[in-house]
Amino acid sequence: MTPIHDKPTMPAKCKSCPFRNPDSALAQDVTMRVTDQASQMCHSSGWPEGTHLCRGARDVQLTMFHRLGFIDAPTDEAWDAKRDKLGIGKNKSPE
Repeated sequence: MTPIHDKPTMPAKCKSCPFRNPDSALAQDVTMRVTDQASQMCHSSGWPEGTHLCRGARDVQLTMFHRLGFIDAPTDEAWDAKRDKLGIGKNKSPE
């Protein structure tokens, strides 16, 4: 498994993002994976090592964390604030 602690999240969904069509089988598979296993690398940033995390998958995670009451809002800022509070830092911003 590729470490993701230093991988930024894409600022927007890429052209090949499976979440552009959330009803697709791939989007459903990725949703299952990111809710119970691990974050998803962006397909367009080089698979499998990649340079960025998938924006569509991160949005799924943020929504889930917010609905569970783990973060205050389904945003990158709320996620970063929670990570800072827990002392686990945050991903680097895209350059």
